[in-house]
Amino acid sequence: MKPLVSILIPAYNAEEWVAEAIESTVAQTWHRKEVIVVNDGSTDRTGDVARRLAAANVKVVSVKKHGRLR
Repeated sequence: MKPLVSILIPAYNAEEWVAEAIESTVAQTWHRKEVIVVNDGSTDRTGDVARRLAAANVKVVSVKKHGRLR
């Protein structure tokens, strides 16, 4: 059995790009994969877009902002 590959997508205010990033990872040819999107306290619709694409192999986790603001 092939190993499970975990793909982590950190996202902060990535409403414009997060759907494309998720769709790209799901389209990869490796069959045993999971996609974990971490919405890092976005103030736009990043979480909504990501949750719309959630599935058995796509998990969305929303957390309070942990990254640095510049």
